[in-house]
Amino acid sequence: MSELIKFNTEEMATKGQTTSTYRPHIFDLVSETDPILKEVMPEFDFTNPPVNANEFASTLVETCKNYKGYGLSANQCGFRYRVFVMGAEDNYVAFFNPSIVLKSKKEVHMEEGCLSFPYLGLKITRPEEVAVTYQDFNGEWKQANFSGISARCFQHELDHMNGIVYTSRTKPLALQMGMKKRGKVNHLVQKFNKLDNRLAQLQKSSV
Repeated sequence: MSELIKFNTEEMATKGQTTSTYRPHIFDLVSETDPILKEVMPEFDFTNPPVNANEFASTLVETCKNYKGYGLSANQCGFRYRVFVMGAEDNYVAFFNPSIVLKSKKEVHMEEGCLSFPYLGLKITRPEEVAVTYQDFNGEWKQANFSGISARCFQHELDHMNGIVYTSRTKPLALQMGMKKRGKVNHLVQKFNKLDNRLAQLQKSSV
């Protein structure tokens, strides 16, 4: 991933956009039952943009980083824009109007997770490599080739753009087992949180 998503004040100034009031914040994630997750997202129109593309991409990145994800789509945050981000650490790219133009014949079966479905790991089969096109936050068309985890992440997020959640790409029995395992993890997390809160109260009362 060669491009970094950042709030580019110099570039925005040359386009006559405000640069003094915006700061990236964190979007809320919609629930896993929200119908927006099963909607096809409309094309992002750069001739009449619904939002400032650079600002929105920056906030989407900050949200993805906050939830420790590798990818995040606009509709996962309740926005009907055809854009997602993916990356790691400080290296993120925003993909507006993405599409896959070529897939490898070789496929890989491995576990995926999703920020919209916490603690739910499901094994999904996907092409190992993809060739893609997309627009960056300036509206310029780009091409890229991805393999491995990057290819999988791109395909997962593109599914979100097309109203497809990964739970529909696995067999019913595998989904059932995954949900059962997720329930056990949720139970452990709740127990840990209660214990953590109790310890915090004890420490506070002993001060």
